[in-house]
Amino acid sequence: MGFMKSGKPWRKLKPLSASLSVPPPLDLTENNVRQVLVDAREELGQIFDTSVGMTGKVELVELDGPFVKISLKGRFWHKRSTVLARVANYMKQRIPEILEVDIEDEKQLDDSPENF
Repeated sequence: MGFMKSGKPWRKLKPLSASLSVPPPLDLTENNVRQVLVDAREELGQIFDTSVGMTGKVELVELDGPFVKISLKGRFWHKRSTVLARVANYMKQRIPEILEVDIEDEKQLDDSPENF
């Protein structure tokens, strides 16, 4: 066992891969898509920060084979186009069968306050 300058023994560290909890990929089902949207809210927390008045919600509108359609409602910390891109990326990582995540209505990407 090696020692640091302070005389304390070195601690063996776990490999980085062992300390990260990467969930396994999921099958493409409506229930899994809904669950991944819930998980995205936790993983991408800064987008949905309710402690500072962010009320944004991302909801499943339609699942058509490998194509997912979502809606954006409320206020987000980031631009709505960024929210869509980050949520889409997260969903594709968790459910590799997803080919495309699109918005229900292009107007939902408008960041004007009257749209909240």
